[in-house]
Amino acid sequence: MCKASDMTESHGGDSLEPASVHGPGRAPAGMPLTIRLGEREYAALVRIARSRETTAATLVEQLVLHALAKTDVPPPADSHPARRHTTYEEATAGFRPDAPASAPAPTPHE
Repeated sequence: MCKASDMTESHGGDSLEPASVHGPGRAPAGMPLTIRLGEREYAALVRIARSRETTAATLVEQLVLHALAKTDVPPPADSHPARRHTTYEEATAGFRPDAPASAPAPTPHE
């Protein structure tokens, strides 16, 4: 098992700044995460964030990243494509090119 702190694909190793500081939908090294909280839980989260002079989104992001840094993460699944890539030549091997469109016969001019 590897530690989440070893994963540098989604978050740079030197970056201490949460992706949420870049604004909504602008996570340069990650993907958005949706969580559902009840009204009481959300209000508590906002109060905690305000007491720490930050936003609820930043606080949640920091909590998740901290939890991932402390947790063993299973290695990625060893997956392979179902079949190998088919080249254009292989895909079109049994077909012949279309005949060129025939132009109308020229009419003799007198």
